[in-house]
Amino acid sequence: MNKNTIYALLDVVVKDRAKFLEYVEGHKLSMQQYGGKLLFRSNDLQPIEGEWSPKLFVVHEWPSEAAFREWYSSREYAPWKELRKEAMDMNLVLARKMPG
Repeated sequence: MNKNTIYALLDVVVKDRAKFLEYVEGHKLSMQQYGGKLLFRSNDLQPIEGEWSPKLFVVHEWPSEAAFREWYSSREYAPWKELRKEAMDMNLVLARKMPG
């Protein structure tokens, strides 16, 4: 991991399972073209404290914030972004690992 590595953390609520599955398979190639990769996906989450209770938690790794933002606004991802809006509701944050 280099110091520019960034992680996209997604809290997902699936609205349409068929469209969601189409999105999951379809957008992978566009991610790979920009250096993104899926690190983790789980719907088996056990809240311990607080009120945060994601239905589906996803983590992507990107070589840099610039790579993520370029992908997110790319022509390759645009049709998948539209499908995503129909398939799911999502909260998304970017995070960088703190040194040390």
